[in-house]
Amino acid sequence: MYFLKSKKVVAGLTAVVAGLGIALAGGSAAMAADDAGHWTPEGTQEPWFIYDLGTSQQITPGTTLHFDSDLFAAPSATNIDQPFDKAPSDATGVKYFIAPRGQESNIEQWSSSETGGFMTDQDKRVLQPTSSLYQFPASFSAVKAAGGNYSLGIAYTKNNGVTLVGSPSYTWVTITAGSGDWTFTTPEWVADQVSGPKTGDITVEAPVAAPVDGALSLTVPSGAKATLGAAALDSTGKSVSNGTLPTFQVKDERYSTKPGWTVNTSVAAFVSGANTFDAAALAITPAINNTSTATGVTKVTSLTGSTAAGKFAEAATGAGTGTTDLSAALTLTAPLGTPAGTYTSTMTVTVVSK
Repeated sequence: MYFLKSKKVVAGLTAVVAGLGIALAGGSAAMAADDAGHWTPEGTQEPWFIYDLGTSQQITPGTTLHFDSDLFAAPSATNIDQPFDKAPSDATGVKYFIAPRGQESNIEQWSSSETGGFMTDQDKRVLQPTSSLYQFPASFSAVKAAGGNYSLGIAYTKNNGVTLVGSPSYTWVTITAGSGDWTFTTPEWVADQVSGPKTGDITVEAPVAAPVDGALSLTVPSGAKATLGAAALDSTGKSVSNGTLPTFQVKDERYSTKPGWTVNTSVAAFVSGANTFDAAALAITPAINNTSTATGVTKVTSLTGSTAAGKFAEAATGAGTGTTDLSAALTLTAPLGTPAGTYTSTMTVTVVSK
């Protein structure tokens, strides 16, 4: 059996297996597999019957329990050794939880929780999880102080206990503020009121118009300018400055033919008055912005400025429709001995269809 920690065994609690007033008729979770319906509280995957740890007798729902009562749960009203067995195949862990009602599947809204465990790593069932309130960690103190209506149960997790998987199993509890005395509700099987088949298929048929080709276009912001930051000499004595190319956009509305496209760039020589140096001093590292809607667009890793057109990015045939926002990191390394000054150049961006 899995318990959070040991404490005293509380004896003498009134325990009644029969006479619960819920027409048990076998009283186990197997009922859910045989009849159409659901357990209450509605939303629980399996019922939550509570037993006294010392006597192994079932506690009558509505009995006033104490904060330090030693208790465990089972999904059966008649078999204390029946485990909870609804863990999904990808579950790797178990959590016992106290949650505001309606927040059982929202781990971030739980009031308190503690790690439990499966019978074995291979057998993903949970046997006799604790129902003792004192076994919850310090975070439960706020619940005890405030009292109110909550859910007590187990849930299944993955990703080191961060992500819930499947559906939890739980019962509703009402906690008395301050003392931590509490009661729980009667698990009931509620049969569906609808008879006959409960699912059916409806064919949905709708016409779709053929796509029409639009245009391939390039948008460069008016007055776009890349101003590189302050220059500094590197270890070889060369002047180096860095900056970012303003974002420009390729828009491809050719949704029918989807031929693809290529973006090329060319860079003129850098000039400051009578001084000049070659465009090859500019290193360009293209980027595809995450604001793009097109898919299948790729960029080159890097290219060097040149008066000849160099590939910047492209979309293969069948890709690239929608918008693609492009930019680049720029690094200018002036030739050794270049006179100081502000040098300018022009980058020409072209998009061509494949």
